[in-house]
Amino acid sequence: MKTTIKNVIGLLVFIFLFASCSQKQEQSLEEMLKDSKQQDKVVAIMAENHDLSKKYINKMMESDHSTGMMVDVLVSAAAEDSVLAGKLSDMITKFPALMLMTTHHFMPIIAADDHMCDGFCDHAMEEPKMAEKMCHKMKETEEKSCCH
Repeated sequence: MKTTIKNVIGLLVFIFLFASCSQKQEQSLEEMLKDSKQQDKVVAIMAENHDLSKKYINKMMESDHSTGMMVDVLVSAAAEDSVLAGKLSDMITKFPALMLMTTHHFMPIIAADDHMCDGFCDHAMEEPKMAEKMCHKMKETEEKSCCH
């Protein structure tokens, strides 16, 4: 009987200590992340570890706020970095529906700015197939017939 009581008390003490340690580890992680140097270490580890990066990005994709932040940062950075802008353009070309949607979205903005409109027309005319197609479509529409 004494042995059973000792075993039960020992088990209860062990469970209490284990629960205590687990709670302390959770609290210590939260405390650790309050320190900006520790945050930097965690972020660096996540950025350098492919699997952790993927997991974090997937988690961010579940949040409208996070996806908005990612797009803002990516587009702002691409506006300043031609290499990144090229990578972004290359990625977009892999998705024709996205390219068409994006182009359609930007047309009114381009049309409203003379400089952008001239640049767009110049780029379009540099592509013979596109220039011919545009001219053909303009001939089909009487009020826009300006091609010779």
